[in-house]
Amino acid sequence: MAKLRELFGKRLEELLKQNKMKQCEFAAKIDIDAQSISRMIAGKHFPKEENLEKMIQVLNVEPHTMFKFTHMANDTELINDINRLIKNAPSQKVRLAHRLIAALFDES
Repeated sequence: MAKLRELFGKRLEELLKQNKMKQCEFAAKIDIDAQSISRMIAGKHFPKEENLEKMIQVLNVEPHTMFKFTHMANDTELINDINRLIKNAPSQKVRLAHRLIAALFDES
């Protein structure tokens, strides 16, 4: 899996797009240099705690949302995660997961 800084940068870029906010506008709202935002998005820099708190407020998200990276995983990582979840699940949930997956792929 990619480094935390890289994942955070991709996530930040995604959240900015969702909020239709440009990097320079975002930087001004959290009172930091626009180049710092660019470095964060590039995965070269990680925000200080106080800046992270400002980011969360400006983007109007829950703190955990800033670190929600599962959708960015590659297929192998996702399959491994599915296997981990199923392996640790009770029988009833395994059967439900199977029905859902079979329905998704039109298999009965």
